[in-house]
Amino acid sequence: MKKIIGFIIVILMLFQNIALAYFNPQNVYNFIKELSSEKYRGRLCGDIGNELACDFVVEKFKDAKLKPLGDNNTFFQHFYAYVPYIEGETYFRIYDNNKLIKEYKYGIDFKEVPFGLSKGGYVKGKIYSDKKKGNIFISINYPSETVSEYDFDKDLLSKGIKAVIYMYNLNPNFKSTYKLQNEYSKGLIKIALNSKYLDEIINFQKKGYTFEIKSSIKLKKVKTKNIVALKKAKEKKYPPIIFSAHIDHIGFDSNKIYPGALDNASGVSFLIELANHLKNKQTNRDIIFIAFNAEEEGLLGSYYFVNNPPISLEGAECINFDMIGSKKEIPLTALKSNLCLNRQDSIDAFLNSYNLKRSYEDSSDHVPFTLKGISSVTLIHDDLDKIHTPYDTIENIDIKNIIKVYKIVEDYLNKKNVFIEDKNMHLYYVISITFITIIVFIISFYRKFYNKK
Repeated sequence: MKKIIGFIIVILMLFQNIALAYFNPQNVYNFIKELSSEKYRGRLCGDIGNELACDFVVEKFKDAKLKPLGDNNTFFQHFYAYVPYIEGETYFRIYDNNKLIKEYKYGIDFKEVPFGLSKGGYVKGKIYSDKKKGNIFISINYPSETVSEYDFDKDLLSKGIKAVIYMYNLNPNFKSTYKLQNEYSKGLIKIALNSKYLDEIINFQKKGYTFEIKSSIKLKKVKTKNIVALKKAKEKKYPPIIFSAHIDHIGFDSNKIYPGALDNASGVSFLIELANHLKNKQTNRDIIFIAFNAEEEGLLGSYYFVNNPPISLEGAECINFDMIGSKKEIPLTALKSNLCLNRQDSIDAFLNSYNLKRSYEDSSDHVPFTLKGISSVTLIHDDLDKIHTPYDTIENIDIKNIIKVYKIVEDYLNKKNVFIEDKNMHLYYVISITFITIIVFIISFYRKFYNKK
């Protein structure tokens, strides 16, 4: 009987080796679940949660036998980014002299605004108007991260304004960390208050009440990193193929973590499993795997990579994965830059053979490649329902839609004739299957023999 158990163990080991040759969507799901867990704190660029996520990906890349392609023979390509952090107490209160009239609820009635010359701090004062001098400005237009917004903020500062309250139909669960990479020392405390309170705020202003605001937002300059790895070609005959996804998300604020399962634990988890799937295959071109950082702040990692490539990217093509595997019935979209709207590039020849929805936006990591003349596309299930909220969780991921993405990638690699036939590997599989068949026969014989006894 011990011999039979030994035979079974050998069979299981052989099956495990053979199984590694196949793409496993369940692995993708499990990686998404891991990377979107509380341990990683929403993977905010520069935060410890992001660092842990980077370490996780590096270990998986090592398991996939990828070679480091980063700085000083590491997997990391370092760069700097300005990132808005929210850490500490935030409140908004109304006073009549020293009597508290109302305190608005953080994350329900109001929250911080990171755009423009936003900074943390404390202010207590009156509402500014043309007739009354005050240090708090009311705006009914929600700001955006644009040069004109910075110019407007500078004008407010010149008038002695210390804080801005934006009256807005607020989604208190939505967050963005997008920032123009500007360093500034002087700024404004900025909050968005649900527009349903506009009449109330005007009434408080008329009564001469005092407004007290504390914001914990802080713009940090952080050292961050892309994760860059290489599957080296056995016979390099053609330009490289690049597979990429961004690893960062928007992190946390004073009372919430933003898990980022679809955006974009899904893409980087797909990248990991794809690398693992290809690890025993031999190719006729290099394949670069990149997990970009600081995508949420403005595609910073991908811009840095294309401007500082560790190897030549001449003739390369890039497929980027961003938000794949949504549970909603949303068609898979081939997202390309606006620059490609009226022209075709080399990757379009492949995309045209699929009935994919086409979209042209400069909103993901395909854009810097396009600007460098490198054919690129982002594959995306463009489900905007829960992204950048605390509800972007593993429950919204569907394995069936992950498989759909893989089938396109598999077809792409086959049509590119990327793989070199490994005769030894074919021989290995034939011998393995033959051996397993013999073992099964022996086990059946042993069972009959013992049953007769």
